Amino acid sequence: MKSTKEEAEVSITRKSQRTLPPTYSPSVVFIHGKRFRDQTFCTLSDGCFHRRSIPELRGMYILTLSHGWLMLQSYYSKECSLFNPVSLTKLILPPLMHTTFDLGVLTTSPSDPNCIVMLVSDTRKSFCFYRIGDDKWIEQKLLPPKMKEPVLINWQISVISCKGKVYVFFFQGMIVIDVQNTSASIKLRKIDCKLSLIWATRWTSNVVESCGEIFQVVGVKLGYLSYSVRAFDVFKLDLSTLDWVKVETLGDRVFLLGPSGTTSMSLSATESGLKADCVYFSHPGYTTLCRFDMHDETIMTLPCPTKFPYWEGPFWVVPNPKPLLQKQMVKMEQSNHQGNEDWGWNDLPTELLELIFSFTFLGDCIHFRLTCKSCLSITPPLQSNRLLNKFLSEPRQLPWLMSLPKSNVCNLYHPIYSDAYTMNVPELAGATIRSAKYGWLLMSRGNACFFFFNPSTMEIIKLPNSRPLHIAGISFSSAPTSSDFVVIAYVATIMLVYRRDKETWSFHFILDKKWEFSQSLCNPVFHDGVFYCLSKNGRLGLFDPMEINEESRWRVFPESAVFAHSLDSSYMLSIRSFIVEDDGEILSVFVGLQGKPIRVYKLDLSKMKWTEVDSLGNKVLFLSHTASILVSVPAGSKGIQNRIYFPRFHGHDTVFYSLTTGNYHCFGSKYSREDWVDSWEHSHSTWIQPTK
Repeated sequence: MKSTKEEAEVSITRKSQRTLPPTYSPSVVFIHGKRFRDQTFCTLSDGCFHRRSIPELRGMYILTLSHGWLMLQSYYSKECSLFNPVSLTKLILPPLMHTTFDLGVLTTSPSDPNCIVMLVSDTRKSFCFYRIGDDKWIEQKLLPPKMKEPVLINWQISVISCKGKVYVFFFQGMIVIDVQNTSASIKLRKIDCKLSLIWATRWTSNVVESCGEIFQVVGVKLGYLSYSVRAFDVFKLDLSTLDWVKVETLGDRVFLLGPSGTTSMSLSATESGLKADCVYFSHPGYTTLCRFDMHDETIMTLPCPTKFPYWEGPFWVVPNPKPLLQKQMVKMEQSNHQGNEDWGWNDLPTELLELIFSFTFLGDCIHFRLTCKSCLSITPPLQSNRLLNKFLSEPRQLPWLMSLPKSNVCNLYHPIYSDAYTMNVPELAGATIRSAKYGWLLMSRGNACFFFFNPSTMEIIKLPNSRPLHIAGISFSSAPTSSDFVVIAYVATIMLVYRRDKETWSFHFILDKKWEFSQSLCNPVFHDGVFYCLSKNGRLGLFDPMEINEESRWRVFPESAVFAHSLDSSYMLSIRSFIVEDDGEILSVFVGLQGKPIRVYKLDLSKMKWTEVDSLGNKVLFLSHTASILVSVPAGSKGIQNRIYFPRFHGHDTVFYSLTTGNYHCFGSKYSREDWVDSWEHSHSTWIQPTK
């Protein structure tokens, strides 16, 4: 038995551990609990959760995260301090003059005697600064020379320190402040958002300083009132001209985005042990964690604790990178070839190279060819026609997943076995998939140029240019080779219509009551001469392109709603919604945050109401925001019925949801989860059925 002294020592050790953060990996941290006394650290390297109660963080909220230090302000007073969550060092600052500050920044680490802490107040139109070692704060109005009124800063404010200056970014432009002489210059210019997902209608932005450079990270949201970020575009600030220049890669950088404009940071992937060229982020208002890969434009959902009743944050904690760097170097040394320092791919036997190539996935076959001359010699050139043979030879009922990453290479994925085939399709360079059906892709370049592309025949059919709009949904009635096909596209209260017999686009205004029809991010379906549009809460809107009477052309059926529309229901019940038509049968599917819950409804056409169903019978669903398909299971694919497939993978395996088990699974593996955590999805993809 343990003595009383030993028990006391164990108790003290456990108590001290509760006050120490994990330091072996970068972590995202949520503050929660009674009076915000507790913190949960989610380590990125292993997805583990560590609950702590650090005294310095109790009852404090975070004004900024800068140079690894948190600036904390009390919830109950003007007390403030600087705190390093890794070294547990705390610096008491003079009390604030008021509590209206929005954001702040440190010019350097507090260990530097020239460090200045600066805060910005939108309410008072002022900035306040404090030099480490002084005894008070100094406040100054945001009133640059030759301006009579203070600058109005609002909406998505960010503050960054770079090369001795402080940059305040806001919707209208930026303010550059020289903290040494407290002078300010203003450049009112909006960021030129040339977004990669051109049908985006909303976006958020974070500003990140990295190695003396400033980046604007724009989170792209698809569709009107869409709350889910689907991609990121990154712009670098030219410090000489103060213009933004788009960048395609982060190199070795990793960006960790916080909920405000001063809680984001940049890391070296090599030093931190994280995957390079990635952006880590969470959905505002919810305890989620995701990773966007800049290279292949995929989003991975990472482990994160369930939602707390009350919480703040998140913010990031990064340990000293030197031990991490040493660990990476040790791994590299251990993996080095022991016998020959000049060892390389050229030294491998041809048979082994051929074996390695036979197991390559996705665009890796292209990278393999570029590795060395030996790899190039044993791999035949990629031929679109040969790869298409596999696509065309499969059962016609089953669609394949097609993705278009940044490189002008098209990837085709087998829907069940996850086999991947790569095609070089120069016709699709710079194009975006908007919709797919009848074996055709409806593509666009920009917001006005549309065309059809058939991947089986490589045929292209161009449409007249339309008015440039941020279109939320688009669909077509039949194959573009038919004489009576119709294309409709909508955004907010505008419906665009293209008819083959008119050879031009027409514009129609949809008269809607406020919030009567909140558009969801899914393309309409065509049935019996009418397009069926789905709102976020299940309400149906029907558009008849042939109707002459303008008032009768668009009809909304309020009784078809399946739940009340609200911000919370949008997140928890229908962050994704889909509508599907097959042979007169119309289904809708609503997917909550992180893939749960999933609800499937069938439309009663006589009553225009949805009825919830718990089984698809002998059918299977393939869902994406560009095309959703319902098919009967073909004879050669028994066992896949009553499933829902998404453009989502776990490793190299396709993830599906089973209505039988209520969980997500992968074919041929033991993977099983109630949500889609630890899986990734293509942000630019569609399901398409081959035609012959």
